[in-house]
This record gives sequence, structure tokens and C-alpha cells, in this order.
Amino acid sequence: MKEIDNLILKYLQNGLSQSEIADKLKEIEIKPNSISSVEKKLKTIREAYGAKTLFHLGFVIASENKNN
Repeated sequence: MKEIDNLILKYLQNGLSQSEIADKLKEIEIKPNSISSVEKKLKTIREAYGAKTLFHLGFVIASENKNN
């Protein structure tokens, strides 16, 4: 997984919305940083984990972390 993916996941775990994540990426000068880019990244991450929704993704990741 790419560094940006891990960063987006960290922000999600901290309860940030997609628009707040885009703002954080802008603050630290990571591009692309638009809401659309964040949405596309999250779609790719969800597909990688086999999750249908963001809620499902959170559950899958939490389950993985619990098992490790």
C-alpha cells in the first residue's frame, strides 16, 4: 500500500471526513489533494480490502488489526 493510502486511512481512523482529509493533504502539500482524488483513493482502498462501503472498510481493517 502506498504512503498516501496509509495516510488517508489514518485520517479516517481519526474520524475525518473526506473533505477534511482533502484539506489536511493540502496543508501538508501532498498532491493530488482534491475531494475527488480522496474519493478515488478510498474506492481503490475499499476494493483492495474487498469492502463495499467506508463503514465496511473500517470493520475489515479493525478485524485485521485485532487478529494481528
